[in-house]
Amino acid sequence: MGSPLAPSTRRTDRPGDQPGRDPLSIPPEVKASIRILIVDDERTLRESCASVLQMDGFHVTLIGRGEEALEAVRRRKFDIILVDLYMSQSSGMDILRSALELNADSIVVVMTGNPSVTSSIEALRAGAWDYLPKPFSATHLQVLIGRASHAVMVSRETRELKEQLA
Repeated sequence: MGSPLAPSTRRTDRPGDQPGRDPLSIPPEVKASIRILIVDDERTLRESCASVLQMDGFHVTLIGRGEEALEAVRRRKFDIILVDLYMSQSSGMDILRSALELNADSIVVVMTGNPSVTSSIEALRAGAWDYLPKPFSATHLQVLIGRASHAVMVSRETRELKEQLA
């Protein structure tokens, strides 16, 4: 019996799938359609995250201040939001709550350089999809955003199927 991921047993019947393509990979056109917002008052971290994600093919917006981030989530829909928990002006929790009130489908990941059990529980209870302690590696970021992107993809496919059935 072959491997469950052997080419002969791979599912390729989803739209956009190509024979021989890893079914777990995210197609480049899907990556390019995923809007990611990075909110952190630390410029180096913001730009490093953006560089990694842009090289992977994602559409990334950078914001360094909480008030600007609140305005951005009011104006546009973001699929994935990475937000620093502790910033001047508006906290990451304010941005988390506002983002989810305006778009319940947004995936919000809270980042912090001062992780604690209390803040992680508070963020997750408020609707954060994940909690990311700093510092983190580029690989960790890529895996996390890959998981979030799959969730976005599944959500989009589910919404499309429901529309087709309606």
